[in-house]
Amino acid sequence: MQTRQVATVLVVGGAGLVSFAVVHFLIHEINTVPTAHIVTNLVVAGGAGVGLVYVGYWLSEQSFSPSRNRRILAWTALGAVTLLSVFVVAQPLVQDAVTPEEFLHIVQVSLGMGSLFGATIGAFEARALTRAEEATRAESRLASMEDERDRWNELTTVLRHYVNNSVTVINFALDELQRSVNEGAVRRDADGVRDDIDTIEDRVKTIETVAEHVDQLGPANGTAGISPVADLCAVIERASQTTALDVAVSVATFEEGPDVLAGDSIEKDVALLLEALASVTEGDGRIDCECERENGHLVVRFTATPATLPPDVEAALFEPVTRHSGLKLYLAERSIDAYADLRLVSTDDRTVTFAVDFESVPE
Repeated sequence: MQTRQVATVLVVGGAGLVSFAVVHFLIHEINTVPTAHIVTNLVVAGGAGVGLVYVGYWLSEQSFSPSRNRRILAWTALGAVTLLSVFVVAQPLVQDAVTPEEFLHIVQVSLGMGSLFGATIGAFEARALTRAEEATRAESRLASMEDERDRWNELTTVLRHYVNNSVTVINFALDELQRSVNEGAVRRDADGVRDDIDTIEDRVKTIETVAEHVDQLGPANGTAGISPVADLCAVIERASQTTALDVAVSVATFEEGPDVLAGDSIEKDVALLLEALASVTEGDGRIDCECERENGHLVVRFTATPATLPPDVEAALFEPVTRHSGLKLYLAERSIDAYADLRLVSTDDRTVTFAVDFESVPE
């Protein structure tokens, strides 16, 4: 039911009440019907009719949901029936006999005033609830825009610090190399040239890391691309094989368990997490991956030994504070956050342990 239909019903009802009050005034003699009844019909019933017409006119300019419109009609009917019942019950208590004219007067006044009160309450309720919903949507949109702004700021920071700065460093190193090979230039020692080449290679890898995972920055992608994963250990095994690591990785077998919800990028995300752990692990170290159930969740623990998490990375965990482990942990957390929770478990005794909590698929 549309709001204009409700408005039409109220306007027609109000016009009917006004017409009835005028007709009642015209067809009865003042000396045959109590003057008070006639004046009351004109003022009260006619006034209620005019009020209903105004409420209908106001509703004609509004647009409420069908449920709100039905509630307006329900309030109108409830007001009319309630006030009519009160007058019908109360009138015999104050007057022994009620003439047909008096009964008609009671019905007309009670229906008019009850309908007006009910329609007014219903209209104000619909407007209040609609405004409350609009305010809630506005607050939600504002929060979403603020979150979007923060994510864009993060993207800008990463691009400025790790792409622009890397390009600047690469250009500087290239200039140094160019000067070292120019005719007549002072020859640099081999160690200096090698340092420039290593610097360029390191910065190119940083740019590659950002470029590969830049799609996870900026505004959040929501729950798109999340699906059940049956064999999580196999996914971790593939991720360890697809990335070049300088440390050994072992994945403990896990008995068949519930499927978990994960994003399409889970293999790439796990590989990035392994790279971050490998960057804080000593050359002869290893990374052990174990799965276990905790409180209905499937928890995967990644333990690197011997390893040490840099103090600046631990102090600003999951923030892009360094180009190696800090940046990779930051990118991995941003991507994993869409479907799971990445957290630091411990950094004791030259051991660094991270855990990823996966939600089980509802049965």
